[in-house]
Amino acid sequence: MKRILLISLAVIFSSTIFAQKIEVREVTGKFRNGNQNALSTFVYHSDIKTVRKEFESLLKSYKGKVSTKKGETFGDDLLIASVSNNTLDVYAYCVDTKDGAIEVVAGFDLGGAYLSSSMHQEQYARVAQIMREFALKITEKAYADFLKGEAKDLKSATKAHEKMVKEKSNLEKQNQDYKKRIDQNEKAIEKLGKQIEEDATRLKEMTTEYEKLKKAESKIK
Repeated sequence: MKRILLISLAVIFSSTIFAQKIEVREVTGKFRNGNQNALSTFVYHSDIKTVRKEFESLLKSYKGKVSTKKGETFGDDLLIASVSNNTLDVYAYCVDTKDGAIEVVAGFDLGGAYLSSSMHQEQYARVAQIMREFALKITEKAYADFLKGEAKDLKSATKAHEKMVKEKSNLEKQNQDYKKRIDQNEKAIEKLGKQIEEDATRLKEMTTEYEKLKKAESKIK
């Protein structure tokens, strides 16, 4: 039953992973400093702690100061060369959705205005690409880890299956040996039965003869 459940979960997992498409949307982010324009993407089949940690690492790669407080990550004075020659601030948080995906919402403060597709088309496209590549990378890693676990389970299941096949073969051989032994025993029993009958007759004759000899002893004077 447990194995059937694991297989069912694996089917659901693989169906879901292939059905998802990593996309980036423009949304209104609900940050601690208020609602701001932001970008949103989804990481699939990971967990919120891992995604938050990975996003922190991404922001740290831009040489600024990164900290997380009450679930919101703040990147201070980050230098994202592909987006701007000036430093910018990033506010981000993760949401654990009902379908198991982790939503990453990030707002990019360019210094007076938050990044938006209407006001900063080229910069928006570059940030969207960064967000998409991040989500894709973490999702692929999660799937690779899942496959690794499945490979381990498959190896274990294969080993258990081979053990059952071998045990069945051994039991069948034992049954054949038992049947052969039973046949031999039945033949031996039949032979002994005939010998017992013949021997009983001979024993009876010997007993009768012995009684005669015993009576004859009393006549010897």
